[in-house]
Amino acid sequence: MPAVEHWDLWFTRAADGELRAGIAGPSIGHRWIRSTVGEHSWGVQLKTHIVLPGVRKDLLLGAEQQFVVEDGFITLGMQAVPFPEFEDLESFVQGLLELDVLRHDHAVQRMLTGDDAGYSTRRRQRRIRAATGLTRKQIEQVSRAREAYALLLQGVPPIECAERCGFADQAHLTRSLRVFHGQTPAQVLAGR
Repeated sequence: MPAVEHWDLWFTRAADGELRAGIAGPSIGHRWIRSTVGEHSWGVQLKTHIVLPGVRKDLLLGAEQQFVVEDGFITLGMQAVPFPEFEDLESFVQGLLELDVLRHDHAVQRMLTGDDAGYSTRRRQRRIRAATGLTRKQIEQVSRAREAYALLLQGVPPIECAERCGFADQAHLTRSLRVFHGQTPAQVLAGR
């Protein structure tokens, strides 16, 4: 799995019917996903500025935390909510926002889009890191690598891809993709 600046809520039904759920933190390097034959998994990537109070994203950087699942309910924070099926994910997340289990951090959203008015550089850096687990620069790097990867999948030559995505040169693009996606541009092009 490639690097992501988001965090994921994931849900699994094992072959024996056991239900599991958890949260995976952001990752600045590619990582492997574990699965077992016969299990079904689904999930949702939450926007960078959505936070789960009480869970610091910087502590989950590249890691996972499982939630308690009992009698078809997941305990998130202090709330027990029904275990969602795939088709219920959108309403599940909306319900978590309404219950204040998940929160929309408007200040971080503004900061990530460049609206820094009213915040010192140091305060902005701390706030973004506490909410997302990453620095703004890391978020930009992961996003730029994802954009480059998508262009390569469309057949855009690496040199043009590097230029369009703001990399200094093709070697910079190659280093970035190796770190964030675990592949070089040549490997991406060969596998598309």
